[in-house]
Amino acid sequence: MDTTFTHPKLRWPIDMSMHTLDGQQIFVVQCPIGISSAPLCLLPGFAPIVVQLDGSRTSEELVSQFAPQGLTPEIFTQLVQHLDDHLFLANARFFSAEKMAREAFESSPVRPAALAGGGYPVDKDSVETLVRGYLEPFDVPPERRTLSCLVAPHIDYRRGGACYGAAYPRLAESDADLYVLIGTAHQYSSLLYHLCAKDFESPLGKHPCDLEFVTKLAQRYGVERSFKDQYLHRREHSLELQLPFFGAVRPGAKIVPILVGGFHEMVEAGRYPEEWEQYESFAGALAELWRERTARGEKVAFLAGVDMAHIGRSFGDQGSLSPEKMREIAARDAQYLSAIERGDKRELFDHIAEDNDARRICGFPTMYTVLDVLARVGLKSDCEILRYDQAVDYETDCAVTYAGVALYEQSANHSIIRPL
Repeated sequence: MDTTFTHPKLRWPIDMSMHTLDGQQIFVVQCPIGISSAPLCLLPGFAPIVVQLDGSRTSEELVSQFAPQGLTPEIFTQLVQHLDDHLFLANARFFSAEKMAREAFESSPVRPAALAGGGYPVDKDSVETLVRGYLEPFDVPPERRTLSCLVAPHIDYRRGGACYGAAYPRLAESDADLYVLIGTAHQYSSLLYHLCAKDFESPLGKHPCDLEFVTKLAQRYGVERSFKDQYLHRREHSLELQLPFFGAVRPGAKIVPILVGGFHEMVEAGRYPEEWEQYESFAGALAELWRERTARGEKVAFLAGVDMAHIGRSFGDQGSLSPEKMREIAARDAQYLSAIERGDKRELFDHIAEDNDARRICGFPTMYTVLDVLARVGLKSDCEILRYDQAVDYETDCAVTYAGVALYEQSANHSIIRPL
């Protein structure tokens, strides 16, 4: 029985947030995985009604509850209709659209650029101009070192462009044959690691997926869990936002695309990731394949798309942001980066666990995996912090921090290069 209008229920996943447009607040409902093609913008007064749509209450009960605020049966029906038209309700219409979208993505050999026209321009010339504008202020280092990992942000270019620009010239030093393109999976899954056996496209061209590597990694980790939530790659920005810069510096380079889920269960339990079978199996398999490629005379490097702290009332914190608060965050972020400089995954984990990830560092699981795999393949690193930035909006009480980092294979006379 279709209960769309009798017991309306929001589907999952879904994002709901308040935004300011032309000086007025709007309530925005949107789809993080791209089933719904466009967001739905509503008046703020609808927010407390929409969040109640869990299918447990009838339309009559909801209208009665919000009648003092002016809700009528006709207005409620129109609201439900709008949500249904945008595929935001858990009903047959949504599930059919979701099934078609997943099947289309699974059958395609290519992961198309999902953010072109939104996060960056669609046409090649405009993207090249954009990327060049961020890269030109930063020089390529004259010495050539072996890059084992480049860390760049995945925040939007408007806020983080200078950090991308500081990081990506270092990729020009790299002569790796294969890049493990790894970053944050922002959508929930019960699984930790998500492979994608597809070429990745951007306006600057295609980055071919190394199918041999991905296939062997999936076989050793488990094919079903490797690809069960491959669909999360469809609109994930942590990897896609690397591609315009990656394509400008290393056009056509081969990739192994990997999304990394959260370590919340491990942090809450105070137990290191290696104690979890999902983690240990994956890290072990990835290191094993890395060593096999190296034995064949090939060079492999990580390219990580990660951000750091997410703080402020926008993320559920108490108290408002202030310059003093952001200086405190910078000091804590310096401790986090220090653990990366030393290549100490345990120190990194302990730093996050000591306050139960109070800063919501979304790139922590990725960086833990990177440090662990590099250690397993016997690579010690010289580290250079290229840039650290904070994107702070005191009006909306929202702040994100991020950094550009380069890890180089350690030389005989090595030294850690610390931030200024």
